[in-house]
This record gives sequence, C-alpha cells and structure tokens, in this order.
Amino acid sequence: MINIEKVHLSLGGRPILRGVDLTIKDGECVAVVGPNGCGKSTLLRAITGVEHPDTGTIRMPKQTTVGYLPQESDMDVGHSLEKELLGAFVEVQSATREMASLMEQMGEIDPDSAAHARIIHRYAECANLVEHQEGYALESKVARIAAGLGFSPEDLSRSCRDFSGGWRMRILLAKLLLQKPDVILLDEPTNHLDLESTLWLEEWIEKCGRTVVLVSHETATMDRLAGRIVCLASGRAEVYTGNYAHYLTASQRRREAQWEAYARQQKEIAAIKSFINKFRANAARAALVQSRVKQLEKIKRIEPPFHPTAIHFTFPKAPESYHDVLTLRDLGHAYGAKRVFSGINLTIHRGEKIGLVGVNGAGKSTLLRILAGRETPSEGECLLGRKVASVYFAQYDTETLTADTTLLDAISTIAPAGEGSRARDVLGAFLFSGDDVMKPLSAISGGERTRFRLARILFSPANLLLLDEPTNHLDITSRATVERALTAYTGTMVIVSHDRAFMDRVTNKIVEIDNGAVRVYPGRYSDYLAYRQRVVSEEPEQEKGSPPMKESLPREPSPIVHAPRDRRINEREEVRARERSIRIIKKKISAVENKIGRHEARLVELDAKMADPALAAAYAVLEALDRERHNLAQEHQRMIEEWETLHREFEALGGSMQ
Repeated sequence: MINIEKVHLSLGGRPILRGVDLTIKDGECVAVVGPNGCGKSTLLRAITGVEHPDTGTIRMPKQTTVGYLPQESDMDVGHSLEKELLGAFVEVQSATREMASLMEQMGEIDPDSAAHARIIHRYAECANLVEHQEGYALESKVARIAAGLGFSPEDLSRSCRDFSGGWRMRILLAKLLLQKPDVILLDEPTNHLDLESTLWLEEWIEKCGRTVVLVSHETATMDRLAGRIVCLASGRAEVYTGNYAHYLTASQRRREAQWEAYARQQKEIAAIKSFINKFRANAARAALVQSRVKQLEKIKRIEPPFHPTAIHFTFPKAPESYHDVLTLRDLGHAYGAKRVFSGINLTIHRGEKIGLVGVNGAGKSTLLRILAGRETPSEGECLLGRKVASVYFAQYDTETLTADTTLLDAISTIAPAGEGSRARDVLGAFLFSGDDVMKPLSAISGGERTRFRLARILFSPANLLLLDEPTNHLDITSRATVERALTAYTGTMVIVSHDRAFMDRVTNKIVEIDNGAVRVYPGRYSDYLAYRQRVVSEEPEQEKGSPPMKESLPREPSPIVHAPRDRRINEREEVRARERSIRIIKKKISAVENKIGRHEARLVELDAKMADPALAAAYAVLEALDRERHNLAQEHQRMIEEWETLHREFEALGGSMQ
C-alpha cells in the first residue's frame, strides 16, 4: 500500500502539487489523468523518490521494490538487446555466480568442518533464490517479453545503439516488466507501441498481480485496466472509483456541483461587499458593517472549479486535387537483406482517410516515409497525383526541434506571404501564450513538441496529410480537438496511430501491411477489428474458450487482398471458416441470453425488496439495494447491447437460430 499525505511540491518556483492525498492499495491499477503540466509525471517521480516533496509524506512498506518507466530516458547503448534485458536479473545472476564459486570451495574444504556446513547453507540460500526467480530460464523469459513488445528473435543479438529512440523506450519497458517490481509506475507506456504490443501489455498488466500506477491518455487502455481514476486538478487529487468511462460521467457531475457551490458563494460574497460599501459611511449602521466585515473574513473561499484547457483549431479547407492522389505500382522496400514489403499495388483516392495498420516491424512508418518522399523505395514507384500537395508529420522529428530558434520565429518563417502576423494567434490556439512563444525549440517538452508541429501544419496549403502518431504526448482534451479537426478535414489523409478509439473515429478505410503484402478493408477501424476478431475466433484456442480481442463491432468488411494468388484463401476453407464462426457466435448468443434472463429475474427481486414498507426507514439497506440495482441495470444494458451486436454479426454471416 502507498500512502500519500498532504504532498506539496514545486519545481522551479512553480507549485505543481498542492496538498495531494491518495492511498493506493496493493494489487490495484490506478490511472492518473489531467492536462499537460498538471503534475502527473511529477507525482510518479515523487513516488519513486526522484523528486522530494517540499512538505507532506509518501509512505510504503519497507522492502517494497518500485519500477519506473519515464516518458523519455537515456540508456546504456553499449550492450546487445539480450544482455541489456538480462541486466534486469542482477540479483539472480549474482547468486548464480556465487553458487559456482561455492561449488569450488566445497571441493577444497573438509566435508566435516563447520566452514563446509556454512558453505552448504549459503549455497542452499542462493539456489532457493535462483529457483524462486526462475533463474534457469532467464533467456526464455527475456525472449518472451521481447517478443510481446515487438522485438524479433534476430533483434536480441543487435546492439541497443542500433535502435531508435522509440525502440529504446520499449527496451526500458521490457526490462521493467522482467524485473516485475512490487509497484510499477508507467508514464505514457503506449506512446511507442503499436496496437498488437499495446494489447499484449494490457494483458500482461491484468495478469501480473502487481500495484500499477499508470499515466495515460489512452481511453481504451484505461477502460480495460483501471479500477480507479485519479484526476490531478489544480494541484490536488480527485479520486473516482471505476474505469475512465465512469470517470467522465462522475467528474462532470462533480464539476457541475462545484460550479453551483462556487457561484452561490460568489453571489453571497458580492451581497456582503455591496452592503459594506453601501453603508460604510453610515454611523448608524457601523456595527452592522463591522459584523459583515468579520463575516467576510471568516468565509472559507471555494476555488473556481478546475476546467481543463485544450488546443483549439481547424484545418484550412484543402485545395482541390485530381481524383487519384497517390498510386503505388509494384512497390517494394528492403533494408539490406531484410525485405520489408514487396509487390504493393494500391491507389489512394481524393477524400479517403486511411488508417495504416500492421504488426510492429511490418513497415508502416517506412511506407509513410515513402509516400512523403522522405525515402526512396527499393523497387517500384510511388506516383503523386496532379495538384496534390502533401505535408508529413513524423513520429520522431529531432532535426527541426533541436535548434535554438524560438517558437515564434520558427513558425513565422514558414508562414505564407502576408500571414506572418497570424503566428502569435496560431501559437495561442495551441496553448503557447505570453513568454511561452519565446521558448527555444530545444527546450520544449514532449507535449509541447507535438502541439508545435501540429501548429506548423496550419500554415501549409496541403490537401494530403501523412501523419505518424500525431497524438503522442497530447492530453485527452487536446486529442479530442485533433480528432474533430481531422474528422472535418476536407482533404485526403493517411495516418498511423496506436490509439484505437482515435483511429476508429477519423478513418474510413484501413490498409493493413501483413507479411510484406497489403490488404484493404473498406469501412472504419472498428470494422477491421471485428473482422480480425472473427479470424482469431476461428483458431482452435478460441473454441477452447480463450478470450477474444476486446473490440467487437457488427459489420464484417470485405477485405480486398493485394497479394500473390497462392496466398489467397481457398473458397472451401472460407465456407468452413464461416460455419465455424456461426457455431461460435451461436454459443455466445445463448450464453448472453442466459445472463440477461438471470439479470431480469434479479431486477424484479430488487424492485420488490425496495418497495417493501418494512424497509422504508432502513436507509443503509435501501442504499445498498439501490447501488446493486444500479450496477446490475448497467450490466444488463451492456448484455443487451452485446446480444444485439452478436445477432448482427450472426445475420451478416448468414446464420439461422432454427
């Protein structure tokens, strides 16, 4: 258990945490949310001991081990990936070496001596530690965690120096998971992960049994993992029981109540001040005036409720282009002997908003760089359509963000002729105001980097956006703004993102890179996931009851497969797969119907109990019954929605309940 009591902490003279009180229970997962700069990362650093509170205490049991993954970090790049990850087992490796030394000593000492007995005792302690930590299987543990986070077996022998900044963050995450400390502090762990690695990490956290404190802007991740949400507001912690979806509703209610209380107090204060000002010079009312002055001094002022600020912008209307925006002909690319993809034939049309997906290492960012003209393909061609002007947002943009140029100067230089005066307004829309606009590019934070690079796009007359993880480091309210802007954007877009909810709302076609080939899925990202879920459900493990992917939405898209003929699925196999899917969904429908029946029966029982006159004054009992009924009604509604979804899938497959 972690007890945080009245913690105040300032950085550079600026108050960040202003009396945070929080208790984190053993084994629970807590998500910390709030806008950029509210103190989320500072709170994690305070828990791990990197930052020390000005006042207040942070207590946890002795011998508690704490692991911390920051947003950005340096690491020793001199080791191979495998050696770096094996460094997570320092204690086990030390015990193994000591066991070898003790074995040598045993052969040199009299077996009947007291020294020999002490050596045997110490050897047993070391052996017990190695066995408890599975020290004889360290390499396999390393390989398993590395694979889950997207590293290939060949990567284990590569030097850490060969990996990019994002991949080095994955190495740090893998090392932390291998250490498996009692308390795991994760600051935006999914920023550098693709969908598959994010899902793998979520499953690992669900099963690890450790206390996890998670700073995240990923609503889907928080909904799946968090049992409580901690919102840092005005330097204090507001705690909400439930996942992120529940937090949104509960925090809105709390904020409305706070505004009402604040407004009432302000009205009361205004009335008292009006009375004092009106009768201050009236000697006959002097006693009353003094009474009001004392009353005003005693009022404990309610602070204005916290209201998160967000960037606000829309993309300018995209200039008209010809219908064919990008044409790929027999496109292929390789790095040395390693082929990334080949034989891609694809046309991107005006107005399409394409989500580019695929497992880690499939070549998403590589393809995006080729589309942007930042990289030359090894074979084939990428043809830009007539009247097409593109802008490229790279996931890592160190070249343009390391200079000492100020934000204002940097954005003024790229403004079209006659629009330089708008530079301050554009920066203000992205929360750079006052002295912030004079910050050098090299000194801005991760969230500020993303906001500035988005601001630059507004000065570009582009009708094709090529975006690689454009929401990384943005808080949730700012992500929502980007989402709305991209939804309303009138041009063409190709986007890579690991944010599932974001991708579903901004895309209208999915292009998947799979084993070097390309598949096109008409429809939204959720349609693609629904199709993927059905593919997974056809595997034997799914028929045995292993959990499917979390996402499930109704309509099955028809994938257009751009791949060699020998890789296309045989029609007979398609029929068999469809029949298997129908059987599986039919079983699921039956199971959900049984749950719905049990829920409805219990709801009737609860309504009867709550209507019992004998319980009219039993407030505690009624409160418990009402809480159970509320939770059950929510679960009942969720089951009905799941039943409807399953039926739509069932009908789409041509199934019959007869």
